[in-house]
Amino acid sequence: MSRRRNLTASYNIQMGEKVHQGLDKVEAADDKKTDIDFSSNASLREDLPSIFLLTALYIFQGIPIGIAVSLIAILKERGASFSQLSTFLLSSWPFSLKILWAPFVDSIYSTQFGRRKTWLVPVQLLLGIGLYMLSSNIDAWIQKDNLQVNALTGTMFIMYFLAATQDIAVDGWALTMLKSTGWASTCNTVGQSIGVLLSSTGYFFLASNGWITLDKFLRIASYSFITATIGVGAIVNEQGLCSFPAISVSTSSFSREKESHTKRKKIPNEPSDKTGSSMSSIETDSGDTPSKVFGMMLRVVRLPRVQELLVILFTWKFGFSCAESVLLLKLQETSFSKESITYMRTIVSPLEMLVPVLVSEYTTSTRPLDLALWMYLPRITLGIIACFIVAFAPPTEEVTWKFTGLVIIFLGFQSVLSTSMFTSQMAFFARVSDPSIGGSYMTLLNTFANLGYLWTTLVSTRLVEVLTIKNDNNVYLDGFYLTSAVCAVVGVIWFFFMRGRLKALQLAPLTSWRVDGSNRSAMKSVASL
Repeated sequence: MSRRRNLTASYNIQMGEKVHQGLDKVEAADDKKTDIDFSSNASLREDLPSIFLLTALYIFQGIPIGIAVSLIAILKERGASFSQLSTFLLSSWPFSLKILWAPFVDSIYSTQFGRRKTWLVPVQLLLGIGLYMLSSNIDAWIQKDNLQVNALTGTMFIMYFLAATQDIAVDGWALTMLKSTGWASTCNTVGQSIGVLLSSTGYFFLASNGWITLDKFLRIASYSFITATIGVGAIVNEQGLCSFPAISVSTSSFSREKESHTKRKKIPNEPSDKTGSSMSSIETDSGDTPSKVFGMMLRVVRLPRVQELLVILFTWKFGFSCAESVLLLKLQETSFSKESITYMRTIVSPLEMLVPVLVSEYTTSTRPLDLALWMYLPRITLGIIACFIVAFAPPTEEVTWKFTGLVIIFLGFQSVLSTSMFTSQMAFFARVSDPSIGGSYMTLLNTFANLGYLWTTLVSTRLVEVLTIKNDNNVYLDGFYLTSAVCAVVGVIWFFFMRGRLKALQLAPLTSWRVDGSNRSAMKSVASL
């Protein structure tokens, strides 16, 4: 999204306020009904089966991401340049482009098989097949003197495409499955962290002990995907676990998917689930085709609140992008092997699963982004500290336990801050997204969040190499320091300029994020101005 959206957002906010002022009483009543006591133990017990299921699905989503992380370390060890690594990072683009096909995932499905399973099951089976095919070629593509970066990038691009499609389905399912949607971010963070841990740290641990090779690990992952997906397809349905009597203890948390369908059937002109056709369309009052869902998403993008949020998501990660994307690669150059770095990440990885639970009091509140604001400046400060760590990093043979401990502590703080911000972001997405188009709405927001991560990572990674001045083996100026300084300065300026806007977004009524119901008439009024 280009920067001119700032001007568009400001204009639309002024126009939109005229309408929102006339809806204050309605919006206040709507918010009162929508807000849920997330701290309720009864609510948690009701959502617990759904939380376990969603976490498991996000674990599968994290596995291909972890494989990509492993491949980055392997490529760096085998002589890949920062330019080649930035090329490989392009494989993650599908997570930033998934809004292009999210409406198809939301609107085309089989009512007999299930709205979300229609996409979830075949996509995960294809992931399993893709991993098996990758295992057949991986050894030839990562030979030290003949790195096939383009082939790896293309293959992982397909893997990311499938994982992104799975993410659309699971995000949409979470909005209708959970009573307390704030838990969706916890499931996402914990599940993805476990998946990444298994396929990066788990692999390096097994490989360093000679217990497995990369091709065998990929085949095992492939078999796991296929087996587990068949199980999900056979046991889990949109209402609960009812395929076998022994596990038909489905709770009301699963049946909410059915309840939400029933409620939406009351909307005029909405297609019914009880048709003779095996294919059903998205259940919104805007229509029943992907093109109409795209139309709905365009209307969402025109909302002043959404426009302002998209600008924020696209820009707010630049301040700490260099330190977080390049630090470990720099340490791999000077001080640690890829296995050592993996073990250090393993030590701090439990924090990525623990933090979402510890901060749930904040992320399940009505102002989850407060947590992100609290973490922002400390996260930029860690970027400056990273420069000193790289500057004083000893060669591999001189690394001490003290220095190793210092790096582990640093990674621990980095993990706490980044995980807290991510969980805060996802909780806010779940809070404001319209459940009737939940998959597409969440995908729109996640798309810009991912774009914000991707472009900042690509730019900072390439700047490190461009700004580095060297002659043969002599480095006169390491571009890492200059790039980190630029990122930090830009980040601080961004924070003091944008934090007020971020706080204001949380205070906006939920109807200001909707294009249906009471706010739909408001949008028509805005359009006529």
